[in-house]
Amino acid sequence: MKRSFLYLAVLTLAALAVVVFLVPKDGSSEKSAVGSFLMPDVVARINDVSRVEIVSAGNNTVATLVRDEGQWRVEQIGGYRADWSKLQALLAALAQASVIESKTDKPEYYDRLGVEDITAENAVSVLVRISIGDQTTGILIGKQAQGQQGQYVRLQDRPGSALVDREFDVPGQMMEWVDSSIIDLNSSEVAEVEIIHPSSERVLVMRISADQTDFDLAGFLPPGREIKSSWAVNSLGSVFSMLNLETVRSANSVDWTSAVRMRVLSFSGMEILADLVIEGDEYLLRLHASHPDASIVQDDGEGAVSQTEIEKQAQADVAGQVDGINQKVDGWAYGISKQKFEVMVKKPEDMLKPLESD
Repeated sequence: MKRSFLYLAVLTLAALAVVVFLVPKDGSSEKSAVGSFLMPDVVARINDVSRVEIVSAGNNTVATLVRDEGQWRVEQIGGYRADWSKLQALLAALAQASVIESKTDKPEYYDRLGVEDITAENAVSVLVRISIGDQTTGILIGKQAQGQQGQYVRLQDRPGSALVDREFDVPGQMMEWVDSSIIDLNSSEVAEVEIIHPSSERVLVMRISADQTDFDLAGFLPPGREIKSSWAVNSLGSVFSMLNLETVRSANSVDWTSAVRMRVLSFSGMEILADLVIEGDEYLLRLHASHPDASIVQDDGEGAVSQTEIEKQAQADVAGQVDGINQKVDGWAYGISKQKFEVMVKKPEDMLKPLESD
């Protein structure tokens, strides 16, 4: 993340070196000079941004993003991870925005450009507040220009508006600022998936190797019953593939007593446990990863040193993957789609063709 900030700072400072910035001395008709950076102070200190607040019409806070030990978090959700890619794009656009044309400084015309004061209940503008230390700069993002590239903006508490050479993507819902990815485990990495219900009903699918295309349904089929389809079985292997959240909150706020438990084992030896419950209209899960076989590697002599080192490195890689997952998911309950949830809580009967009527 620091590298990304540094790269952004280098680009913008290089551009700043060739731009002449003029500040009008007449405060009553202050306007941004054409060709200047919109916020030169932010450009010079982009590495030091520590807080970004998004505010919509009626002075309603959409999201407050704070940087904590190198990680951006959403304050309104107990410090859950923010979507860095969206924030990075917004900061880059703001820092690099240059004035194409100075526009009106008359408040009665601000609504035409969508840069009216954010306190108005019907305001079109979105306020982005950027904090660097004890200095905060507010920028009102207005309408996109018609017939040309660019967007109208106004620095908060200043009269002059402007058309700049950038367009800004500023999501208007809090959850849109959250890192929506929970986990992404490709089905090719999965060896076993087991579902255990509180009633002791159990589903287990497995593969012997990654070269095996289809999963096998473990256990004996009841007399006269058939597996519904290979898809019904194989779909369990992709339960953690590109799994995204719809909501997120503290795991301590959920009663997991009657949870369905799912266990996913990868060929690398990583094991992921999931608890699943329905609460109201939310389909919730919590996750925890482990690596039960982490201490298996042994040195069997000089001839095996090379293979042993390879295995040790593989174990270290898996341990790193486990730590990365747990750092993100521990302590959180995720609301997921009903479709994904229903795959994760299948019962034995769900894997079989319906009984034919007599």
